Amino acid sequence: MHFADVVQIRLSATSLLLFTIFGQTVIMSFAWGFTGAILYTGVLTLPDNVVYLIVGHPTVLTLIVTLIATALSITTSTFFTFSLKEALRYHLSGLSITLFKLRTAIALSRTTWVLRWRFPKLSLLTLVVYAMVTFLSTSWSTLLLPTLVEWPVGTFGTELDLGSSAFVNQLSTDLNVENANTAQAPAFEVLNVLTLLSGTAAVDIQGGVDTSSMFSFNGVSYNQSTGGVLPAIQEYSGSSVPPGSNVGLAFTGGQVPVNTSFDWGHLGRDSGTQGISKNYSITQQGLTASVTCRPINHSQNTFTFIPTAVPGPTGLNITFLTWEVVANCSGNLNPMTSFTVGNANGQAKNATDGFLPTVVCPDPNSTAFNPYKFNIFMSGLYKYSFLPTIVCEVTPYLTTISVTYNGGIISVDRIGTSSGSTTSSSNFPLSQYIATVMNYQASSNQAVTKNTIGDFLTAYGTSNVSVMYSELEDYWRGIAEFSSTQLRSGYSTSGVPSIMARSTSGTMYITTYGWRSQAHTYIFLLVVLTVIWGTTILAAGYSFMQEKITASDDDPSFDFSDPVDLIIAACGGRLQSQLCDDEDQEDHREDIIVRFEDVTDEMGKRISKRLVTVVPDSPRCWGTGSRSGSCIFAHRNIRKISRPKFLLIIMISLITDK
Repeated sequence: MHFADVVQIRLSATSLLLFTIFGQTVIMSFAWGFTGAILYTGVLTLPDNVVYLIVGHPTVLTLIVTLIATALSITTSTFFTFSLKEALRYHLSGLSITLFKLRTAIALSRTTWVLRWRFPKLSLLTLVVYAMVTFLSTSWSTLLLPTLVEWPVGTFGTELDLGSSAFVNQLSTDLNVENANTAQAPAFEVLNVLTLLSGTAAVDIQGGVDTSSMFSFNGVSYNQSTGGVLPAIQEYSGSSVPPGSNVGLAFTGGQVPVNTSFDWGHLGRDSGTQGISKNYSITQQGLTASVTCRPINHSQNTFTFIPTAVPGPTGLNITFLTWEVVANCSGNLNPMTSFTVGNANGQAKNATDGFLPTVVCPDPNSTAFNPYKFNIFMSGLYKYSFLPTIVCEVTPYLTTISVTYNGGIISVDRIGTSSGSTTSSSNFPLSQYIATVMNYQASSNQAVTKNTIGDFLTAYGTSNVSVMYSELEDYWRGIAEFSSTQLRSGYSTSGVPSIMARSTSGTMYITTYGWRSQAHTYIFLLVVLTVIWGTTILAAGYSFMQEKITASDDDPSFDFSDPVDLIIAACGGRLQSQLCDDEDQEDHREDIIVRFEDVTDEMGKRISKRLVTVVPDSPRCWGTGSRSGSCIFAHRNIRKISRPKFLLIIMISLITDK
């Protein structure tokens, strides 16, 4: 049963065509609107509750989308074939055509294809229509199926600017008050172990092997080093415990507020979307240091360490050694006192005891301190004798870096050189603070029989001097970055005044289900759908025009593409006997010209149709040079006619012309 047959009881052919135009236009409007929304937004996402259902039941999504795509495909192709069939019905009414053209019309109306090398254009036409209609289901599935997409959402906010004059002045004031050391001492003691870990975690190569370490501070996990940044995303902000009075220089941990917002744009209704997962890429201000370690240049610097032995308690056979360590950098002195233990003769055990004096020069609290760069003097004794006397030059600087927040870990891009925002003489307090932290850590690393950093070097890099230098450079750089993160945290706990703030920007990437703009793919799909829609409208319009011109009262119940209707019509026109009359024309039977004729009753009412052959009109064909279909048929088959018949036709034509 055909589409027209189902509804012909209540609807006329005109009503069906109007419904076809309306339905096809609605479907096409949906396709264009849906695609336009995707192209306009860039990413069109599903609500979180739907996404969670998809994650839990992925096959259901495929089933639902397939059913919808199939329904739309069937509806679109039904409208298309019905409109095309109606147009061909009017076109074939009373028209003489070859059997192959009739076959082509049937193929077009039934969405199939024919292939004859003698008729390449018509064959190609059926193949193109067949491909487009067959491709409909795939087109709708591709258009409607949501996939995993990464939705970028802009972020903006503010953070503490370590280079702002307001912050520099505040830090300078805090460092120079009478109780500054009292405030800093508890923080340094609490952070002592963290400072050591921040340095060792920042070492990229340990013993010649690339490593990747994690460092945690205040509930936040960093990949190798902090980069001098403060978390800018709420879920990565760490501790939720109020810091109390431990703010500023005294900060040891606690909740630090985050001032970051999201730009949802015209998709404000989707604010708060969580998706399956999220990661962030934020541009922030960081602080790092360029550290270069090399053997000491004795023409400019000296590093001396003189022990003084003091006998230990009677019976213990030990001696206490007091070391006066003095670093001289270009005439600027910085002394430091260290204590170790030796045997009764005042000698250390070379195999088990070690002394690694480390001093920052110039003294961070002296007026000679240079904010642009300072030096760290180191020299190994006893079991650390593999490390010669070296000087590590430290140049701290502010820079803008890209920070990635993913999987609960903060990763900072490695900084090789200054980006132009370096510390300067006006930022003396910041360099002074970093140098103070390093100096404190240098002294706390040394115990009476060993040194923590010395043991680290012993374990990972005694055989290669260049590897040792690289490890020490990463170590001191990691401490510089951590100290600035700790400082930034302490001065952000109570909120950042606008005069101390700088802007941050970045992107939040939400992984969810939805549709991403793929211009080339969607344009191709829309071309297919639009061609089908346009053909449907043109075919329906042609049917309206023919109906108005011919005022035809044809019953649309006759379907020229239906095998039963076609057999009945062919039998009525005795086409079978005519096809079998001449076996010589077997290869050219598809060139026979036929026509549908009405069969009427005694009252002149059409009761059926029949398919009859059309005999070529020879006189007009040859006498007038006509290019009609019948003449073409005669010319094509002239070689198949016997010589006597051919002469007879010529004679009849000449007599008729006279």
